[in-house]
Amino acid sequence: MQDFSNIDSTRLTLEPGFLKPTVSDTDQIADIENSELRKIANDVLDAAKYSFTAAAANVEQQARPETLEATFQEAIKGMNEEKRASVRSKATELTMAPQAIREIQFGRYGKLSSQEYLSMGIDRVEEANVLPKLEIDQKLLGLKTPVLTLPQSVAQMTDAGLLIPKDQLPARISNQTDFEGAAQEVVKTSVDSEVYDAEKLQQVWGPVYSEDPFGVSDSDDFEEQAVTDKLGFYITRVKCLDETNPEFWGSDEIALAGVSVDETGDTKKVPEKFIGGGFDDGDQKTYSPHWKYHWFNMREGQYWPKAYKVSLILAEKDNGGLSSVLNTIYVKIRDYVKKAIAKAVAGALSSLVGPAIAKAIGQITAWLVDKLIGWIINLFKDDIFPVKVLSCTVPSFGARWYYPNGKWGSPTSGIRTAHFYGHGGHYIINYYWKLYA
Repeated sequence: MQDFSNIDSTRLTLEPGFLKPTVSDTDQIADIENSELRKIANDVLDAAKYSFTAAAANVEQQARPETLEATFQEAIKGMNEEKRASVRSKATELTMAPQAIREIQFGRYGKLSSQEYLSMGIDRVEEANVLPKLEIDQKLLGLKTPVLTLPQSVAQMTDAGLLIPKDQLPARISNQTDFEGAAQEVVKTSVDSEVYDAEKLQQVWGPVYSEDPFGVSDSDDFEEQAVTDKLGFYITRVKCLDETNPEFWGSDEIALAGVSVDETGDTKKVPEKFIGGGFDDGDQKTYSPHWKYHWFNMREGQYWPKAYKVSLILAEKDNGGLSSVLNTIYVKIRDYVKKAIAKAVAGALSSLVGPAIAKAIGQITAWLVDKLIGWIINLFKDDIFPVKVLSCTVPSFGARWYYPNGKWGSPTSGIRTAHFYGHGGHYIINYYWKLYA
């Protein structure tokens, strides 16, 4: 009989005689609870904020092509003249502030002038070694760290740090010229041999199973379901509850773009599609058949539970600016988050827990983009529609939702509603998730 003792109870529903693996979905962005992951998230947020501000303040300085900063400059050029001047004025005020003030706004990146930062960009500034290092405690990430036990009498504190006689070091380390590299190799060897604290790792990264925990069972307690190995995201309706301002200047022209993230962390841009023009208060566009906006192949990753995200980016075409490039911004920030986490764990996670990093990257990126857009809206008054991140977690091929009558077994979620507020307007999108073969 398969062992279910370590299965995350939040993904199960127990009923007399049966285990019910239940799909969960939400439109809420989860907070980042782990202190070290939160450090990484806030650091990347500081960098992204400086990327936008430096790009806005230095329009005459061309950012490197294909960078986050170049994407921001493209968005700023797409703003109308009045908005562009306003954003540049505020950005210049921030970048010309004393260093101490810049560090309050942009963390350690504020030590650099905006011109210096823009010349390197978010993807190269860390490699330049011009900033203080972000200190991450790997133990709080659930990772093993090298421990050396020796008498206090043999160690000596110097201005350069702790001086330890070479003859007091283990042979495998003392024979190396790169002490830090050798120490990390000890950690890697330990993890590669699958020696780790599973409970601590699960607390940080969440539960990960190398096979479907409900896929094979000789127990009569498990009610098997047909294998549904695809997950679809469908849109049924787009409705205008309140037209964007100014309402007297004609109707809204609405487009929708997006970003998808699958269980492996693979991130894809969903191309912008024109929804329609002529949107006034109360107008709607209904899809029949329902619009299959995106779908996922649930066999791409072998680990469970499988987490998926669809980020919807609604844009009023006449307003242009940041809305037109938000899906590109999302992907570029996700790439930098992935890089930052990889550096923090320093290759110390084995394949048994490594897949959980993909979920953390997706969570941090969603949190980051939400915070970044909120910051831009509040500080620069760019009244865009914030990104709406919709998530679905599937614990098994046989997982299902509940029907409205309370009976378990529905391959389709209920109809959900995503709200979009911006430009003085209010739109809703009705959607649902569906498991199918």
